[in-house]
Amino acid sequence: MKKFLLLIAVITFIGSAASAQFSIGGKLGGATTNITGTGLESFVPESKIKILAGAVANYSIGKRFALQAELLYQGKGAAFSYYKDIDDEKYLISMENKLGYLSVPFMLQFKLGDRYNYFHLDAGIVTNSLLHSKYSGTIQLLEADGTFSDKKAYLLDQSVDSFDLGYAFGIGLVANGLNFDFRMEIGTDKIYKNVDDTTPEIYNNSFQVSVGYTFSY
Repeated sequence: MKKFLLLIAVITFIGSAASAQFSIGGKLGGATTNITGTGLESFVPESKIKILAGAVANYSIGKRFALQAELLYQGKGAAFSYYKDIDDEKYLISMENKLGYLSVPFMLQFKLGDRYNYFHLDAGIVTNSLLHSKYSGTIQLLEADGTFSDKKAYLLDQSVDSFDLGYAFGIGLVANGLNFDFRMEIGTDKIYKNVDDTTPEIYNNSFQVSVGYTFSY
């Protein structure tokens, strides 16, 4: 079902871009990415800076509303650390996940201004298909004197989910073709598939800033 939704999203984007009624162009930006979820009470997350880039197609529905479809590469991920008890000993586990997605946002816009210069409020959904992932981590034993042992490589015995459906909202400005966007995206699918009920549920989230240019036809 998720792959079917992604296929429909890509077909809709291509069909939209082919229409002369649309403004089309591209965007480039960065995002502060992190994780949310349940079972993370002992986690100390650290956000990361990732890139995003791709194509944009926008079609106005009357004076106040527009539909915007995008086809983007988005980097996501975070670093985090937590304590874990193993065989009556306490360990500090530090992790970093690096993820890359093919993302297709569908945004409904409410516009304030004229055709070529306006502010807009956005809300919509985002389909994310995993392109690549890398997971690295270290583990350290907490000694009785409060110091830590040397770092050792740590492997995660979980697989990354290949699809993430998210929702997004934000604001933006269009000024004679220049586009400035500020957007929050929150994932709804767990990044890692749970092994058991004690495994935390971890989700993507990111705050994105981008600039772009579109041509009106």
